[in-house]
Parts: sequence; C-alpha cells; structure tokens
Amino acid sequence: MRVVFFIGSVGIILSLISYIYYRQNFGFARTLPFALAYLALAANTVISRLLCESTPALLLKLSAWLSGLWIAFIYYSSLLAILHLLFWIISKLTAWQLPSDKLAAAGFIFIIAFIGCGTYRAFHPVIRTEHIVTDKLPAGQHTKIVLLSDIHLGRILGRDYAERLAARVNEQNPDLVLIAGDILDERIAYVLQEDSLSPFKKISSPLGIWAAYGNHDYLDRPSAWKELLTASNINVLQDESHYIGQLKLTGLNDYSRSSTSKVLTALSKDNASYYSILLDHQPRRIQSAAAAGYDLYLAGHTHTGQLFPNRLVTQKMYLLDYGRKDFGSLTAITSNGYGFWGPPVRTELAPEIVVIYLQSSQS
Repeated sequence: MRVVFFIGSVGIILSLISYIYYRQNFGFARTLPFALAYLALAANTVISRLLCESTPALLLKLSAWLSGLWIAFIYYSSLLAILHLLFWIISKLTAWQLPSDKLAAAGFIFIIAFIGCGTYRAFHPVIRTEHIVTDKLPAGQHTKIVLLSDIHLGRILGRDYAERLAARVNEQNPDLVLIAGDILDERIAYVLQEDSLSPFKKISSPLGIWAAYGNHDYLDRPSAWKELLTASNINVLQDESHYIGQLKLTGLNDYSRSSTSKVLTALSKDNASYYSILLDHQPRRIQSAAAAGYDLYLAGHTHTGQLFPNRLVTQKMYLLDYGRKDFGSLTAITSNGYGFWGPPVRTELAPEIVVIYLQSSQS
C-alpha cells in the first residue's frame, strides 16, 4: 500500500501541474472530453495497482501499460511546464518576446516522440562485455558469466519477455548465470498467470543460475517466491555462500532488509582461498566488500534513473550507479538492469545483459 500511496500522491501532483499547463496553452485542453479523458488516465495510475488478481490478464496488462505511459507523459509534461516558466521569467526580465504557443506545441511533440523512442529502447537490450583477469583461478581456467538484474516480471513483462531473455542468455553460451535481484515486479499471481518463470528452465548454464533478492522480491510472500524460483532452476542465496571449484558465490539479502555489513564480513573468512563474488542488489556496500576481501561485487537496482535526466540523481546516490570501477583489489560492476519499473520507457541508458569473461592470469 505504501507503493500505491506514493505513486498516487506523485501522480496527482504531476497530473495537476500538467493539466494546468496544457489548459493554459491549448484550446482543446479546455474542453469537457479532454478533461474526462485526462481524469480517467490519471485515476488509472492508482486503480491499476488496486485491481484484483482475478481481473482478466488482458485488462491487467492494458491498465499497466496505460499507467506506465501516463506516468512518463506527466513527468515530462511537468518538466516542460517548469522549463516554460523559466523562459517566461527570462522574457519578463528582458526584451525577449516568448513564443509561448510554439514552445508549448514543440514541447508536446518532443515529449510524445521522446517517450516513443524510450519505449522502443526499453524492449531492445544491449550486450555489455567486461574482461577480468585474476591469479586466483587455476592456470588456463576461463569462466563466462552472464549477469542479469532487475528483470521485473509482472503485468507488462510476462512470458514472451522471459522467453526472449532466455534465448538471449543462451546465445552467450554462459558457464554461469548470476542475477542481482528484482526478478519479481509486484505480485506472484501475475507471474503464475502467464507462467513467466518457466522459460528460465531453458537456460543452459553448466554452473547453474544463482540469484540474490532485490527489494521487489520481498513484495509478495518472499518464501513462496523463493520456492517458485528454485523450481525454475534459480538458486537463491540469502546471506549465504556457495562454492563451485575455486569460485565462491555469496548472496546478500537486500539493503532494504538489512543495511549493515555484518553478514558480508562474517561470510568473508575464507575469501583469500577463493575467487569471491558478492551479489548485492543495491550498490551500497561496495567499500565494505572491498575491505572484507571480496574480488568481484555485482549489483543492479539503479536503472540509471530510467527516465532522463534522473541519472543526475542516481550518480549522487550511489558510489557506482553504473559501469565498472576498481576499489583496491575489488572489481565492482553495477548493471542498469534488463527490465524496467513503472513506465515501459527507458530514456536513460538502454537495458542490458552483462557478459563477464573471467580468466586466469596463468597461462
């Protein structure tokens, strides 16, 4: 309910700002049909998340799409209103004549086109590759790791989406697949309705599929969710480690559940004897991981803000909101995720699959 309250509150504020702006600048926005359509779309942002699980799947999906696109639309419309206001202030302080009608029309057209491009981008992930050389692996050993994060299976991202994901992962011929949290978006029922987890059984990964929980994975019966993941060949590590030869995999419960570094420190006692990989959904414990002797830190969560210019915020919030960076002997990699949350739009960086080539420094 907190998520519904937050989205509802923000949605009301942004919808009101946008409505006032369009009413001020476009004649059609002063008509009753426009007002009614606008009200229906604004109300759907809340109603969409309150629909019962027995609602027909097509209606659930349509409502989710409209809600997501509406959120993106009013977000950029509010930014346009603020930008227009700044230009208006400048025009009052100078002799410049502000072409308000043209600015509003151009801004509206740009918003529609920008959201359209962002929607296309959201469903066309890219492959990012990273190469890591270590002296902790036996001579000649090579391990190809596929890193996924923020899959967000739910109403919009269902079975077809998971099928494409599994096919793309298999195209990489990985030895090991790691998932840095947020496989679930909202409710388990939506995943069961489309059987969206079953494509993960088709992923070929000799060393298995291993995951840590993200904040969304706790939203609906986390124990039952873990059972479903396990049945789909996804092994969940919750504050525990697993050993595969010279590889040590450690997965932490999400930072929203435990913000301390006590567990990662307690699990680090034998790090010197293994190449130690830490899965931590939110990239908030990088420095603690480096101090504890982990070799590779993998995270997601940030989406790089998802909607431009939100990365200006994520870059301030996280030590590494995206990309790769070394912290002493630790290599940290943060993915911006494969899926999306809320709007089916990505106007920041494109979604991705990260392929990590891990090899021994010894020939």
